[in-house]
Amino acid sequence: MITPPRVAVRRLALGRLISNTGSLAATTALAFTIYERTGSATWIAATMVLTWGLIGVVSPVAGAIGDRFDRRLVIIWSDVGAVVCWAVMSLFDEPAALLAIAFVASVVAMPFFPTSAAAIPNVAGPENLSWANSLVAMGDNTGLTTGPLIGGLLVATIDVHWLFLANATTFAVSAFLVASVHANFSDPERSPESEDLHRGFIAGFRFIGRDRVLRTLLLSWFAFILGMATTIVADPVLAEEFGTGAFGYGLITACWGGGTILGAFLGRRVTEAKEGLVLVAFSGFLAVTAFGVALAPWFWLVLFWMLMFGLADGPTQVAEQNLLQRRAPDAVRTRVMSAWEASHHVALVIALVLGGFIVPALGPRGAYVVGGITAVVGTSTLLPLLRWLPDRSATREAGPAEPASVEPLVPGTHETVVLPIDPS
Repeated sequence: MITPPRVAVRRLALGRLISNTGSLAATTALAFTIYERTGSATWIAATMVLTWGLIGVVSPVAGAIGDRFDRRLVIIWSDVGAVVCWAVMSLFDEPAALLAIAFVASVVAMPFFPTSAAAIPNVAGPENLSWANSLVAMGDNTGLTTGPLIGGLLVATIDVHWLFLANATTFAVSAFLVASVHANFSDPERSPESEDLHRGFIAGFRFIGRDRVLRTLLLSWFAFILGMATTIVADPVLAEEFGTGAFGYGLITACWGGGTILGAFLGRRVTEAKEGLVLVAFSGFLAVTAFGVALAPWFWLVLFWMLMFGLADGPTQVAEQNLLQRRAPDAVRTRVMSAWEASHHVALVIALVLGGFIVPALGPRGAYVVGGITAVVGTSTLLPLLRWLPDRSATREAGPAEPASVEPLVPGTHETVVLPIDPS
């Protein structure tokens, strides 16, 4: 029996929430444990690189797996592999062994997120797309906000091995939830011609490069991240400037996280006709929040602007996912998701490195000014979307499936000409 679309999406979103929260809690505890046993910042850096930094390298391979095989089985086996790794990790104490197993766990879990994101249009249906991406984003942002907090609290109260086992359990629950969904995770009518057109590990990058909307959106986000992500380095210093210390830093993170959850909830109201406007308007407001933090004379005002930052970020996440899923043909959608994730990851790594120079040179407020300036640049880059969206792209004509009749690319452009199905 086919699982109703909304029920299926709720199960997928719940699985992502549970496994994401558990992973962030466990990796936080892992980093703390390795530092406690080695006393070395080098080991911490190695932990971050092997459990988080490899995303940009492995993502294209993970995307190819999600497009090549049954997406439902890819997600389930990704979860099962993580169960095994985290359960085995609970048996070891040596930092080198913990780090090696954590690396393998990160690799086997890598296909989960791009593959589940690529499956959403098929599982949810076009009429539920914004609602589905809103629900998934709420779960992801909740995990991102609460996972490290839970890990930090539990590692101080229970043996870390039990926390590793608990994380293995979260992946098992996620696998069970995905297995309970009976729906098409891929387009059952995907044509061999479409698969031939999108061959190779880098097909996702090629597709984004040829699509003017996605290419513009990626350039804009790259500018955003280069500046705004430097504020991650600035936040602890900003809290110290206001005399609030670690508690204040926690409040900054909590306000941002709470704002993203609420913003993702509001994102369910994003319609296809308004996606361009939502991206431009809320991106512009993100710039306002950065300047607001830089100029705030009181700490409570910093917290207000951080809440507003998260609130503005939520709807842009939903609109972004809508466009990625609608514009990318099913045959290459997982690789597009992986390429998108890898590109963002590279920008984030660069931004964190830059933050190490910008914050000492300009102070935390100066870092937020830089973030505001890059946000203005990013918003300006998005302005053509107001003219381009909504459009009659190939994937819009046929939903998640490939269009029935497609002409070759027009020479000198990146656009695909689609024979009209509806003359209106």
